[in-house]
Amino acid sequence: MVAKVFCVTVVVVFFLSARAEADNEPSACKLSTEEQLLDKVIRTEVKVEAMLSEIRKTEENVLSVLEYRKQDVQKTLTELKETNAAEIGQIKGKMESVVKGNSAKMDIGSSYVRWGRTTCPDDNELVYKGYAAGSSYTSKGGAANYICLTEEPQWGFYEESVAAGTQVHGGEYELGDHHADGGSKYFKKNLNDQDAPCSLCRTPRSSVTMIPGRLECFSGWTKEYSGYLAAGASGHASATEFICLDSDAEMISGGAANRDGRLFYLAEVSCGSLQCPPYIEGRELTCVVCSK
Repeated sequence: MVAKVFCVTVVVVFFLSARAEADNEPSACKLSTEEQLLDKVIRTEVKVEAMLSEIRKTEENVLSVLEYRKQDVQKTLTELKETNAAEIGQIKGKMESVVKGNSAKMDIGSSYVRWGRTTCPDDNELVYKGYAAGSSYTSKGGAANYICLTEEPQWGFYEESVAAGTQVHGGEYELGDHHADGGSKYFKKNLNDQDAPCSLCRTPRSSVTMIPGRLECFSGWTKEYSGYLAAGASGHASATEFICLDSDAEMISGGAANRDGRLFYLAEVSCGSLQCPPYIEGRELTCVVCSK
């Protein structure tokens, strides 16, 4: 047993002695390993640098491709906008054409009576011309409105021998009572006691209105005709409406006899509840018929 322990001790001492000698003397094998490690490090750095170079090239290529694609996309968008604008223009043109066509089919327009005239403005259609009429100025009842009778009446059943409850009389200009010249300063001719014509006109525009106190239409409206505001006399039994009597009023041929009937007087301003100014006491009021 002692001999065995001794042998083990000798082996350990020998091994430690050999290890110490090896540590005190440089080894060619150890230097070779360091050189190999350094070489590996250098090679790794070279590879990394090469990889970084490739990455930079790839990045440049990607940026170049992206820039090209950006320009391509912008070009495509511009072409699409131009195409869309052209298509929108074509669609708009077709829609306008359809609207115009539908308007023509729907025959949009409106009508009005032109009092004192037998013709209509140039772009209007003359539906018919005839005679201004209404209830007598002496009637306590009857109708308040003026009507425009056609020159070509058509009859249904009638009884000439039976008196009806109301009568229709012809319209007459009544200007001599208040205007010595028979209204020639207003209408370019003496109209006193003359029978009044009228015409039914159709404008191509959809809305029409009479504006009292104006000779011109407001912006966006078309003037059909202008003149002077007229109605029955305030002291007469029969009420009337206000109408616009054309400033170039005509007279019916052969209608100069003073037979009265439905009368036309010029309307003038009476201040009080009516604001003056802008209105002025005693002035005859103008009027204009406008369409849109």
